[in-house]
Amino acid sequence: MTQKRPKTRLERFLSQLMLVFIVILLIIGILALMQATLHPFDPVVSKAELTLSTLDKTLDSSLFSGVSLGTIVVILSILTLSMAGQGVHKRQYMVSYWRGILSSLIFFVSDAFYRYVRSQGMLYYSASLALFIVLMLILVEIISRWGSVTEERERRTELLASIVSGLSFGLLIQAFEAFIAIAKAKVPELLHVFM
Repeated sequence: MTQKRPKTRLERFLSQLMLVFIVILLIIGILALMQATLHPFDPVVSKAELTLSTLDKTLDSSLFSGVSLGTIVVILSILTLSMAGQGVHKRQYMVSYWRGILSSLIFFVSDAFYRYVRSQGMLYYSASLALFIVLMLILVEIISRWGSVTEERERRTELLASIVSGLSFGLLIQAFEAFIAIAKAKVPELLHVFM
């Protein structure tokens, strides 16, 4: 007789998640059926719609430079829930958080920089690219050597990985934009050929 293999932690989590999902769907289905036939929740639904409409207008209002209150609430909620979880290393979370912001900043700055310099001509573009790489490496070395010697290698690795991931994302965006531009130019030609 073969022994049944015990479930892994992932399998247990997925089965519990599926069970909770099915129970929630059943409850929602029963409540929706009751509402469709008997309408017991009409006052609650109208009050909720009014409240949510007011909340939506408040959250959608722009605070500064197009940043809405809703965006800030979502970010703070996710940040708070993440930090409150017991399965999260707080220090590592904050390091990764700042690393992600650094990657995004590198992407934003490099993308704006590339687009501006490219419009000035290839000579400026090449020279600026070399200067950009040198400045990045110098900046990484300054930040890496700022703290203790034991953490220097780890900090350098994290910074370089953040910079390269930001630059890689910028490259992917540019490649996607080039692909879209080519597709827009070629699709009408192909349609004209086949028609």
